[in-house]
Amino acid sequence: MNPSPKRVLHIRDSGGMFGGERVILTLGRNMDREVFECSLVCMDRGDGRCGPLMEAAERSGIRVDSVRVRGRIDLKAIRFLRRFIRENEIDLIHTHDFKSDFYGVLATRGMQVRRVATAHGSTRDSFVKRLYLSFNEKLVYPCFDTIIAVSEDLQPRLEGGRLKPEKIRVIQNGLDIGVLDVCGGGFEPPLPRPGNRDHRVFAVIGRLYPDKGHAFFLHAFETLSHEFPDITGLIVGDGPERERIQSSIHALGIEERVFCCGVRKNMRLVYDSIDYLVIPSLTEGLPYVMLEAMACGIPVLATAVGDIPLLISDGQTGYLVNPGDVTGLTRRMRDLIVRPEAAKAMAQEGRRLVNERFSAPSMVGKTQELYLSLIGR
Repeated sequence: MNPSPKRVLHIRDSGGMFGGERVILTLGRNMDREVFECSLVCMDRGDGRCGPLMEAAERSGIRVDSVRVRGRIDLKAIRFLRRFIRENEIDLIHTHDFKSDFYGVLATRGMQVRRVATAHGSTRDSFVKRLYLSFNEKLVYPCFDTIIAVSEDLQPRLEGGRLKPEKIRVIQNGLDIGVLDVCGGGFEPPLPRPGNRDHRVFAVIGRLYPDKGHAFFLHAFETLSHEFPDITGLIVGDGPERERIQSSIHALGIEERVFCCGVRKNMRLVYDSIDYLVIPSLTEGLPYVMLEAMACGIPVLATAVGDIPLLISDGQTGYLVNPGDVTGLTRRMRDLIVRPEAAKAMAQEGRRLVNERFSAPSMVGKTQELYLSLIGR
């Protein structure tokens, strides 16, 4: 008689469809369901931002619940999580951000439940956020059995806190391209796409934060726009920098060429609508948007930060530039336009690399082994 599956609960304070959400969906969709039974509790702040993850999880066959969280510390929410964990006989919780980490520890206090947290490489764009993350890394993470770092670049930062090195496990993001199909739904206005077949569309995709480097992209684009009048830029995503980015677009005189498109659920449509992905970030881990674009055969130009150089070999699987190097970014954006055959060859090699080394089975297999090492077979 086969033993009952081990029960794993993911907890997420979701603000949209980002890397943490993709990790949860990829694990939930690809785990061995004879061995693991995965469920998800979303922390609902009442702003509707957890809705897309809940809908995508339901489409993926993952059990989903939500708990309303009011304020920084909601004792009622903690009691809900504790009751949920006890009643559903959860063996292991897996949290994905500093709020779910904190609540997960409090909810399982004194219980025989294993704890795993994933460090996704959160931005540190404000004093308050840096304070929260420092508290998380120094006081909350030590309460976990294992911390998963999504990139090798994150490991030294985690070791700089109070974590023992043996508690840290690097498991790089793996791509399940099918996640794109469960994240769509609902009407969205079409993306700007001129009818001219020779037109080229560059896109920067992700949250609008200072360390994402949108300003460098805009300056490079403005320089190129004089030489190539038939190029368009798309800024896909939302965040606190949106107003500043729109002001920069206007100040540079490229408001008819660069468009802020907001958050998009249907990322397949986005990838079908662009020619090149640009990642001008100052910091990164291993961005899912890069994996997705490469798997879709889109040439990628990115900065040499985080684990990006593990995928992008300059001139072979994409183009690499130094962070903050507007001149280098401009030169490589020009190369993508004037060397279409080289761009196509890099995209093909990039797709092969992602399929071979950064697919879902690698990430899921390593995570399953971690779970089993903690809760037994």
